[in-house]
Amino acid sequence: MVYLSLGSNLGDRLLYLQLAVGIIAYRVGVIKTISKVVETPSWGFDGAAFYNCCIGLETSLSPDEVLHQLLEIEELLDRKRSNQEGYQSRTIDLDILFYNDLVLESKSLNLPHPRIEERNFVLAPLAEITPNQIHPKSNKTVLELFNSSKDHSTISKIDAEIYPVKKIKYIAIEGNIGVGKTTFARKLQHFLGGSLLLENFYENPFLEDFYRDPKTFALPVEKAFLDERIQQQNTFFRFEKPHPFIADYCIEKSLLFAEQNLDQKDYTHYREDFQKKVTSLPQPEVVIFLIQSIALLQSNIKKRGRDFEKNMSNDYLEKIEQGYNQWRKTSALPIVHFPLNGGDITTEKSVLYDFLTALFGFF
Repeated sequence: MVYLSLGSNLGDRLLYLQLAVGIIAYRVGVIKTISKVVETPSWGFDGAAFYNCCIGLETSLSPDEVLHQLLEIEELLDRKRSNQEGYQSRTIDLDILFYNDLVLESKSLNLPHPRIEERNFVLAPLAEITPNQIHPKSNKTVLELFNSSKDHSTISKIDAEIYPVKKIKYIAIEGNIGVGKTTFARKLQHFLGGSLLLENFYENPFLEDFYRDPKTFALPVEKAFLDERIQQQNTFFRFEKPHPFIADYCIEKSLLFAEQNLDQKDYTHYREDFQKKVTSLPQPEVVIFLIQSIALLQSNIKKRGRDFEKNMSNDYLEKIEQGYNQWRKTSALPIVHFPLNGGDITTEKSVLYDFLTALFGFF
């Protein structure tokens, strides 16, 4: 078992702890236990009080690989390092306390953590989840180290908990045209790792013709989309890839767009063809559905500058939105609704943090 210490004394401290636990669950290993959160004074410098907790996890990563991931997670969660000597306030601080019973001394990492016995903000939450863990150098248990600690810092329990996070293997991002599905998928992979599955809409030879003459080219464009999506997914899932799979579309959207764009006769045949072809494909464990106003969808569409989309009407976007609303009510897939409320993930990190919190709290 690997034990980690987590701390934060800048910004929304509880949020940073929860985000760190969620990302660790995806990037590092399976979290088995999480302590209560405690508040303690800053240790070794003058600064705001910290929220601290400890977690125990199982991992296939080596100690150096775990350290590398933790440093990346600190950077993702806004930790700023400087050349200034001594301790400093930080949004998140992640330390490896124990890696099984390993004793290690290297330039990058010492195990167990060399100052465990000096720090009540570590010992208190650690003693809660693993009181009988033996320190391989002192041969004392964590509880014994806590009881004999010379650190007399005040430890206050917080009436809030960090919840465990289940690693989802297959996440799909959905939403209306221009909502930013691909951007969200790329950002999510940046934080969680895994493998990207991005729609090849440029491969559709009828797309520009459809926007010019929807009635004539509706059936060819929808058939081409379905065939391309099925071929792409068959190829993607044929080979083993790291989890999670993060897709910027859910293949059920094929039915949604077909129902909006085809007449009843063509749609009936299309649906039969769809059901035959997709039965063997993996289904996402969760669909993140992004919601944005029509006005901002149009703004995004104009910004990305695709010629075939430049004359897209509000009426068409509203029609697609109505189709999505109906799909969300009837789909058997688990769906997390995420209103963007005008936020822009490309410029506002708080939007991404809200998104990750919604994802981590789903299961």
